Amino acid sequence: MYRYFLPFKPFSSVITRLLIHILLIFSASVMANQAGYQILPDTIIKSQRDDRQYQAIQLANDMKVLLVSDPQAVKSLGGLAVSVGSLQDPSSQQGLAHYTEHMVLMGSKNFPEPDGFAEFLSKHAGNYNASTMLNRTTFYFEVENAALKPALTRLSDAIAFPLLDPHYADKERNAVNAELTLARSRDGFRIKQIDAETINPAHPAAQFTGGNLETLSDKPNSVLQNELSHFYDTYYSANLMVGVIYGQPSLAELANLAVETFGQIKNYQAQISPLTTPAITEKQMAKMIYMEPAQSKRVLYLQFPIANNLADFASKSDEYIGYMIANKSQHTLADTLQKQGLIDSISAGGAPTHYGNSGLFTIAISLTERGLAEKDQVIAAVFDYIKLLKSQGINQAYYDEIARVMNLEFKYQTISRDMDYVQWLTGQMLDYPIAHILDADYVAERFDQEVVLARLNQLTCERARIWVIAPNQVYDKQAYFIQAPYRISGFTPQQQALWQGQGSQWHFALPEVNPFIPDNFGIIDAADLIVKSSAFNPQGNILYFPSHYFANEPKAVIVLSLRQNAILDSAKQQTMFGLLDYLSSRAMSQLRFQAGVAGIDLDTGTDDGIMLTASGFSQHLPEMMMAMLDRYQHLTINEDDLALAKSWYLQQLSSADNVTSYALALQPIQALNSSRYIEREQRRQALSTISVDDLRAYRDQLMIHSAPYLFALGNMPAKTLADLYEEVKSSLKLTDQFTPTARMQINQPHQVLLKQTSSSTDNALTMVYIATGDNEIIDKTQSVLLAKILTPWFYQQLRSEEQLGYVVTSLPVSMGKASGIGFLVQSNQYTPSQLYQRYLAFYPHALAKLKALSPVEFAQYKNGLLAELQEPPQTMDEEVDRYLPDFLKSTFNFDTREKMIVALKQLSQQQVIAFYQSLVIKNQGLSIASVVKGADAEDKLAAFNRFEDIENASTLQKQLLSEQ
Repeated sequence: MYRYFLPFKPFSSVITRLLIHILLIFSASVMANQAGYQILPDTIIKSQRDDRQYQAIQLANDMKVLLVSDPQAVKSLGGLAVSVGSLQDPSSQQGLAHYTEHMVLMGSKNFPEPDGFAEFLSKHAGNYNASTMLNRTTFYFEVENAALKPALTRLSDAIAFPLLDPHYADKERNAVNAELTLARSRDGFRIKQIDAETINPAHPAAQFTGGNLETLSDKPNSVLQNELSHFYDTYYSANLMVGVIYGQPSLAELANLAVETFGQIKNYQAQISPLTTPAITEKQMAKMIYMEPAQSKRVLYLQFPIANNLADFASKSDEYIGYMIANKSQHTLADTLQKQGLIDSISAGGAPTHYGNSGLFTIAISLTERGLAEKDQVIAAVFDYIKLLKSQGINQAYYDEIARVMNLEFKYQTISRDMDYVQWLTGQMLDYPIAHILDADYVAERFDQEVVLARLNQLTCERARIWVIAPNQVYDKQAYFIQAPYRISGFTPQQQALWQGQGSQWHFALPEVNPFIPDNFGIIDAADLIVKSSAFNPQGNILYFPSHYFANEPKAVIVLSLRQNAILDSAKQQTMFGLLDYLSSRAMSQLRFQAGVAGIDLDTGTDDGIMLTASGFSQHLPEMMMAMLDRYQHLTINEDDLALAKSWYLQQLSSADNVTSYALALQPIQALNSSRYIEREQRRQALSTISVDDLRAYRDQLMIHSAPYLFALGNMPAKTLADLYEEVKSSLKLTDQFTPTARMQINQPHQVLLKQTSSSTDNALTMVYIATGDNEIIDKTQSVLLAKILTPWFYQQLRSEEQLGYVVTSLPVSMGKASGIGFLVQSNQYTPSQLYQRYLAFYPHALAKLKALSPVEFAQYKNGLLAELQEPPQTMDEEVDRYLPDFLKSTFNFDTREKMIVALKQLSQQQVIAFYQSLVIKNQGLSIASVVKGADAEDKLAAFNRFEDIENASTLQKQLLSEQ
């Protein structure tokens, strides 16, 4: 009998299998519904290298929850976002959404303690955060795996059953006010407020969205507590929420956990009225906005209103335009303006939901001093380049390059497993279809020349809002609350004529094809990854390791240090190094841009000399390292270059003077941890003495008279690294030797006072207590554990209960070989002396709590820290970071972390108590009071009379080093 085989299944068999499949899906759906959730049918597109399981479900209360099952999760994560934010603030209580975010976490029905969530997380190696934006409010946390369910239970209870206790109303009003007061010194917040005051006043984004003591207060026909309850009841409904649960359990187990926790949140069928009011009308276009920055900077923003095109995310039209404008190939806009000494950098891109219902396309330019003086020429160049893009720059080849790069980024993306990943996922769930929550930022599959041209046609002078953010401009207004001077005016006819290209002299070129996009993703055979670690060699070392955690990734990290003694010992040397680092970065601008697009990060820095870093796809890393070295070695330096660099350096010094008060209070502590600190004023004075010849000679000194130390980790053959090391040595003819710098050790007890004055009105106090002796590993371990225990107590007492300030924390502190504990508060109400009195009241209270900890509670803290130290790194950069501290200290055993783990396992509660008593209660080590007085503060600092008044950090460092 003749036989033949059908190339397909018999029809009846296909129908049978289809019916069975449908029945299985139906059965699963029925079971899920009975369990309190429904599996959503969307297949979530993920990277082929991402082996985590993703599933979206919808709970019976209509809340959508993304489940992520990851057997390799080092911690469990949870997040929840409500699609309501500051846009829903009533005009009578501006900042109410932000205030509600604070209040819902101040105790709930089943967990009434106001800081119970924070303390629970601290005991279980966890942390949390929350944020309020115009169109959403987000809560998210991380915790050790075993504590996922109770952590989710606490968060869900806070959202479902908050007490909203009026007892904490004034405290949280003050917390919000302090947070916004702190933000006065942040230029992003200043821009946000001035923008609010200069857009369409009928749009809700024109309100004071952060809130303060004035806006959040009882008013006729508007009682804050009533408005809080009403806001919560109106919007905190499950149907407006999304959630994420990330952990080791299976998807089915996570789904049941979602039902038990997020499923308790009520669904009130809440609705948000669509926003149709335009944020920017013709009245707000064609405007110049001048703003005094908090930090010294010179920035130009060209902003253009755009419609919300988020639904068209797969076209990447705004990304295409941003890529073309920011490209640093030869003779492009960025390259030309930089070589003329007008700018330092350009970036561009769209934010389609900037105002909720609409957005902005922004071209951001960092200006040099000359560029600020000639800003109209820079603006004219931008518009001229946009003309070139419209006529010649809309090309499939560029789009294909962008799409290729995005595809590589998605395919080889870093697998994130921290709470910021959960925050990002909740935002993606609100913005994109479920199927695309992971790949929305990477998919580029619909190149539409007409769409790109239409967007470019919107980037016109007539539609622009141009910001000039620089010191010493002319101002006639002051922004509400933040007290930032600004001025807004229309464009002059002369400006418009110049910008529109009348008599344009610019000659630009379109970008070149990027030569560094990788095409070799092979994984090196393990036999070629020879692990090499050796004792320190004064003539240099090469140290390289395979990745223990990311061996299947075609990536690596290479760090090259050219070290020499006494090369950064004087103010003039440190200043010259800063100038050279700036000029070399400019010389590497095109290389850095092309490398960055190709998935490679390049960086320069200092480590007893020059330190160069290249990380990313392995293929071109050795080539990149030599290219960076070549740019540095053959850097051209003339009088114009020196003047440009000096102007930049002065700006950096000024910026360091004008940071937040708490950052200013931390600066001396950080300075003491450096090998040789020199005050900014000394470096200012040295700057004027530096000539072109000085800088050239110093560059040669850095390059030639050094010893090379090369560290590498990842997918890189041993021979390739050995060849690179030899090439470095031979190209520079390196023969010198290096002796590691002695690290500070505290040998005598001291009580010292360091004083500074802030440019803001806030005060700050950092108290630091450092141990004497040479128990480096044990003291470091004790300081980290002690900070874990004390931080929530310190926060609860001085922030939640006493409302001393918004920034309230304790922290572990290292200073050379020595370690200890620090306490920090920034306050807009209390003087440093008043803060210190509150610290002194807290210290014995904390000691009593330390002694009262049960063995079980102490073990929880200890095991939580142990889990953190033993957890695998989440990225290759994190893995490298475990080696770098020892590499920088020239201790090439790379075993500090392992020694801390051993020390922690042996650490007893009595040891920690004795450590705390010795440092904080008895002051038997180095005690430093770093005081920052606000600009208007009146405080004679009588509370610090027993402290020795030291002029500055460098003076103290010299004194401590002299005692060794």
